Amino acid sequence: MTPEMEECRHVVGMDVGGSHICSCVVDTVKGEIISEPFTSPLDSKGKASDILDSFVSNIGTTVKKSGSNNVKGVGFAFPGPFDYLHGISTVTGVNKFEKIYGLDLSKSLFCRLSDIGIEKFRYVNDAAAFALGESFTGAAAGCRRVVAITLGTGVGSGFVCDNKLVEAGESVPKNGWVYHLPFEDGIADEAFSTRWVCKRYRELTGKEVSGAKEVALSYDEDACSKQLFDEYGSRLGSFLVPLLETFEADILVLGGNISRAFPLFRDALKDVMTSSGCNIRVKTSALLDKAAMIGAASIFHE
Repeated sequence: MTPEMEECRHVVGMDVGGSHICSCVVDTVKGEIISEPFTSPLDSKGKASDILDSFVSNIGTTVKKSGSNNVKGVGFAFPGPFDYLHGISTVTGVNKFEKIYGLDLSKSLFCRLSDIGIEKFRYVNDAAAFALGESFTGAAAGCRRVVAITLGTGVGSGFVCDNKLVEAGESVPKNGWVYHLPFEDGIADEAFSTRWVCKRYRELTGKEVSGAKEVALSYDEDACSKQLFDEYGSRLGSFLVPLLETFEADILVLGGNISRAFPLFRDALKDVMTSSGCNIRVKTSALLDKAAMIGAASIFHE
């Protein structure tokens, strides 16, 4: 092991959400968590100083809980839009993180964390972090070319080759993002998110639901629920097959809340894939809520 790898072996991986943050220390050589994830509240609508204080407090607690005296880096899984290269949030107009818009997070955090040894900060999109985590030590461990899709309030994505993100080139959409790609009469973010599930169930039954979980609970006795998930799987297959084939993927990994209902739309999805000659494996997340943290830490792994 090189001195550089040893120096950044233990890294904090942090998953940043709108109402809470969760972090753990990861051994980036073994891909193992060495401290139980620690979750703390975050007021993303608050002042910049309060948001920074929340990051600092969470990281400090996590480092202490790990027992490691050689934690020098923090990898952030952060929702977009965000300048991931420079560590600057560009989220605006969505009533969260407004007060840190344009702020250099690395510079702001270094002076607050250098006393516990933190020197380096790196940033990655939260869905891309999920893809990296599942590739590094999760459902796609050992696979070379991985496509990971998160299905929930929106549609996130990550394309990974040899445990590194692929964000440019002819084999992937720009930035590795699929949410904005056209599908049917709209875009993927509308076609496969919770919004579509609620809208389609209302069209089929006239009833309101809060999301896929509620529809899934009525699956056994509700023909409309079965129809909805059959449609969802078939449509998702039609959307994903060209992406999987262009990337020459070895495996597809699904995450996010809707993926918990995968057994209900698996057959419809696989039927479309098989009929298209796309016979790659499909798995759901093995790491669940830990995937983004491990993925965020893994960007320090050389």
